[in-house]
Amino acid sequence: MDTSLIIPLIEFMQTLPLEMMAGMTFLVCALSILILFRTFGATGIYLYNTVIVLVANIQVLKMGNFWFSPEPVALGTVAFATTYLATDILTEHYGKAVARKGVWISFAGHILMTLQMVMTLGFAASPGDKAHEAMVTLYTPSARILVAGLLAYGISQLLDISLFDWIGRLTQRRWLWLRTNVSTLLAGLVDNILFSTFAWIILNPHPIKFYSLIFTYILGTYFARALVAIMSTPIIYLSYWQLKFPINFRDQEIEIRKAA
Repeated sequence: MDTSLIIPLIEFMQTLPLEMMAGMTFLVCALSILILFRTFGATGIYLYNTVIVLVANIQVLKMGNFWFSPEPVALGTVAFATTYLATDILTEHYGKAVARKGVWISFAGHILMTLQMVMTLGFAASPGDKAHEAMVTLYTPSARILVAGLLAYGISQLLDISLFDWIGRLTQRRWLWLRTNVSTLLAGLVDNILFSTFAWIILNPHPIKFYSLIFTYILGTYFARALVAIMSTPIIYLSYWQLKFPINFRDQEIEIRKAA
């Protein structure tokens, strides 16, 4: 009875094209950001980024065959890419300090989750415990993946905040679409480069070929990240509509920051 609704829904979604599922994932993420932002403000965005970073690190264990890649692509890209949208919303409405705090909160959440799951797996499993093996698969961290992921996430998110704020000051708070896309596209590329280089070359005892690094791991998922960045533009405009502030950045900047 407890799975009578969920299982049919999952089975139905499995019949859909992967590209449609990716689009639905973005829609759910975007609506979640707007609802949490409207309900809880900056705290809602902190919650979103912390949870989504954890979720994306589980999703990445599953592969999918997308039309744009000859090889299976790890999932998690769409959900993870929306964390840059969430960070941009924090920077836009509350400033760099609040946005940076959000990065460190999600960073700490990832470490805390890892420590707790390692402790959980340290308990000897009871006979016939099916959950233990599943948890081992999902939550046993690879040291190099953990280090590469945290390093890439922290640097790229802080870069996104700095670029977003710098472009905003340079354009006198005009052209929101410009700072949203430029900061996210560049930060996303840096994230891909750092993570892939550290995880598959520097920290990997068996480094992959340079060709595979560039075209499979760095550029392989960047198309999806770039698409998410472009699709995120109307969402950040909607964040203004939710707060009932007109989109007049120069006149409203002081009032918006006071709302923090």
